Amino acid sequence: MQLHPEIAELADLLRNIEGHLTTHEATQWATLLGRCRACLEKSDAWGLRGFLAMFGGMGSLNDLVLQRDGRVLATENDELRAMLTKAWTLGTRLQHEELSTLATNGHSSLS
Repeated sequence: MQLHPEIAELADLLRNIEGHLTTHEATQWATLLGRCRACLEKSDAWGLRGFLAMFGGMGSLNDLVLQRDGRVLATENDELRAMLTKAWTLGTRLQHEELSTLATNGHSSLS
């Protein structure tokens, strides 16, 4: 099944973030993102909801600071923030579209 272009773009972003997190030993977050990505790739709306739920509140993904040997990785954190911001922006837009479609048609736009 062909994915909607924006869903495919979000899945690609999550794959890139997942790799970045794995490289910098944030494997728990990488695993969670991988689960969301896998759901998105099957047009399962849980992937979108799960990804967006990772933000906000103490201990959330946006609180993560990548470090090595007790030193903050400034460049790597900047790269992570840029990718997360792009994914969050796209994800919230897709969520809005999903909710609009659900209200109009009674089913998710991701399925």
